[in-house]
Amino acid sequence: MERRGARETTVETSTIYSMGTALDRARANGLEVEVLVSGVWLTGRVVASDGHGVVLETADHEHAVARLESVLAVRVHDDVPARVTIPTQGQPF
Repeated sequence: MERRGARETTVETSTIYSMGTALDRARANGLEVEVLVSGVWLTGRVVASDGHGVVLETADHEHAVARLESVLAVRVHDDVPARVTIPTQGQPF
């Protein structure tokens, strides 16, 4: 099917922002996080994360270790990562 006079633009972008991604970003930027494990929020800075577990260092220089499969939610104490805006039809890129 040929369409004449219509401008077709396909923009594909995919970002999978998982809990592991959030923890890796927090570690790389030295950010404090909270992770929800078994109904308890654990707070600290991510000092290690290997895809199976995460190690958080607390403000008291203690540490907590949690399996990623047990983490139900992650709060990162920072702005939301950059979002890509896709223009609507008729708007230039």
